[in-house]
Amino acid sequence: MEPFPEDVARFLYDHVESIDQLEILRVLGEERDKQWNSDDLAAAVQADPRSVRSHIEAMHARGLLQQATGHGAGLSCRYGPRTPELEAMVARLLQIYRQRPVSMIKLVYERAKDPLRAFADAFRFRKES
Repeated sequence: MEPFPEDVARFLYDHVESIDQLEILRVLGEERDKQWNSDDLAAAVQADPRSVRSHIEAMHARGLLQQATGHGAGLSCRYGPRTPELEAMVARLLQIYRQRPVSMIKLVYERAKDPLRAFADAFRFRKES
């Protein structure tokens, strides 16, 4: 098996924090024109609705999806990376995820276990709600 593409691994490390976020991208990418509310998206990815709302906000801030108006339980989103470059990387990431799901899941878990990453994330400035 060929090595995992370095640019996709770097993008995954920099932009996707969890399996839930990877699955959110997958679901949104499969139905690009659909507007998802956070509860329906949570059911589709089998995750806690509150976590999905947090993921939507974080992924929107990173430019990975379009967020519609609404807050709290009314939060909704749709597929739509902010730039053509992000669009190309997300499309490539999703293509490789379909081809090599186990390899990609392992990379996400490795990122989550990275102690330096966890330490740095603890000091990341977040917008207060």
